[in-house]
Amino acid sequence: MAQNYVSVAWHLGLGNLVRGVEKNFFAGAQFKVGVAAAQIFGLLFMNVLPFIGLLFGHGWIRALAAVSVLIAVCFHLGVDLVMRVSPLYCLTLPLGASIFAYMVLRSTIITLRKGGIVWRDTFYPLEELRRGLV
Repeated sequence: MAQNYVSVAWHLGLGNLVRGVEKNFFAGAQFKVGVAAAQIFGLLFMNVLPFIGLLFGHGWIRALAAVSVLIAVCFHLGVDLVMRVSPLYCLTLPLGASIFAYMVLRSTIITLRKGGIVWRDTFYPLEELRRGLV
């Protein structure tokens, strides 16, 4: 851990972050729509749905959601403590997962619409990216 020694400004602001990963997130899904869809579903199912179940579920649904939320929040809390940020960040898990899912969806749609990605003022066609030629 080098939090006291290294600082990097990656993207300033949420809008810049969303635009900045535009070329990367669909690539992380191997440029496959099915993989991107599975990633989005997994993010929402594992990180958002339990919170909804805790708030609006009844009986066993609420109990299982509570266990899931407790595990997720404790894990997130541990990461927050190690990274030396406010432990209150653990409460932002559903929001962060929703934003992340949106970024995967946006990256997928933009890449498909453009037929590729632009990186450093160079266009890379989707077919070449899928074949690993770039």
